[in-house]
Amino acid sequence: MVKHSTRRKFAITYTSVSNREEFFRLPRIEFLVNQPHTRKEISSRDGEIGKMIINQKMEFTDRFSLLVEDNRMAADGITKGDYVIIQKRQNYGDSEIVAVQIGKRILIRRLYQKSSRIRLECPPPTHQTIILDKETPGFSILGSVIQVIREI
Repeated sequence: MVKHSTRRKFAITYTSVSNREEFFRLPRIEFLVNQPHTRKEISSRDGEIGKMIINQKMEFTDRFSLLVEDNRMAADGITKGDYVIIQKRQNYGDSEIVAVQIGKRILIRRLYQKSSRIRLECPPPTHQTIILDKETPGFSILGSVIQVIREI
């Protein structure tokens, strides 16, 4: 299952090939069906909408996927076993859901920044809080969570 906003025209999915990942832009069916030119094509092809979809391969150097390893963010819809797509950025806003690395562990948490301090939080009921300095050895922000992919 791909989680995304209902305003988006496309869902982005990925395939893993050895150590590199390839992303594809797939049109959402609701967008295709609601386009006037598409309705005509659908009826002329007897409902074979699969012929209308062309998967365009996209290569991103600023995105990668991670397997979620705990249920601490379940209240925000991210559970153990989900895959998250992470996008590297220069700056991150308060309350943004990010992937961070602390030592050898990678965590998905909400980020809050104040001067040189970082606060990482989980929503209730788990409500775990980690406070650390931006210069803590072994700490880095890997990127922002932009998509959740769940097997059903």
